[in-house]
Amino acid sequence: MTLSPVLRAVHVRRSPQDCFDLFTTRVGAWWPLGTHGLFHEGSAGVAFVDGALVERSLDGRTAVWGRVTAWEPGRRLALTWHPGGDGSTPTSVVVDFLPVADGTRVEVTHSGWEVLGDGAAAGRRGYAGPNAWGWVLEHFADTAERRVDAAAGLTGSDLPDTAALAAASQAFLEQARAGGFAGPSDGGWTAAQVVAHVALTSAALAAVGRELLEGREVVFDNALVESRDCLDALVDAHAGDLAALVEVADRAAEEHVLLVERLSPDQLATKVPAKVVDGGRVVLDEPVPWGVLAVTVQAGRHLPAHTAQLRALQGG
Repeated sequence: MTLSPVLRAVHVRRSPQDCFDLFTTRVGAWWPLGTHGLFHEGSAGVAFVDGALVERSLDGRTAVWGRVTAWEPGRRLALTWHPGGDGSTPTSVVVDFLPVADGTRVEVTHSGWEVLGDGAAAGRRGYAGPNAWGWVLEHFADTAERRVDAAAGLTGSDLPDTAALAAASQAFLEQARAGGFAGPSDGGWTAAQVVAHVALTSAALAAVGRELLEGREVVFDNALVESRDCLDALVDAHAGDLAALVEVADRAAEEHVLLVERLSPDQLATKVPAKVVDGGRVVLDEPVPWGVLAVTVQAGRHLPAHTAQLRALQGG
């Protein structure tokens, strides 16, 4: 018996091209990885890499969700679908970006259940329920709509001021892109490790933001993003290419900003148990309002410190 496709859609007040760009280039900003990812709160994000949709954990593990079969900017995205599987029995996902009078209808069609054999009906039910594609698309729409409000200057109390955070991120990225780095003379991190650390820190902060959006109890611990093994795993995944690592850090930083913008004032004020280690020394071990740690400390201390670290590696 042929099973009907699962069809879910949302309406977004953005152009088809804008929707396509957000859907594909910043998927980690809106996808609810805490509940709909393979690594959950340990996820470092998900992104399209070399024609595949790949999730990465903070400790360097990866999982392929599917492979792109159609990439038509502003119109359609299609891919095989087998999160965590070996790809031998993929279903099919098509995302259409359909222009409407005041925006875009983003429509997901998930089909091809028959390849799952006896598990076809159960597989379909898993993606048709209230916490499946509809839930995922609501997260996409919320992220997209927040950006519309931010562009219109509707910051107020509902949209946190992330300008300082974005500026600090850009200052760090510009320093990293300047190049000309020497090796560390004191056994410290290389420039590639510094960029990897900043990228993973943004990812770890984003992971807590996702959990807050879901109303879950959260903690923040930066042990993994301080680990040389984790830093080297990310560096090695990009063959030590500093330019590629900078792009990873850029994407992670923007995704963190997008997630912060989705948080309510109450969520930003939530005191999150936090343990922060710097150079092997515990510098924080107490609950901190999330907005302070994720925005104020990140913009005012963490990113400037690592910008200065890169400058020192340039001999400046």
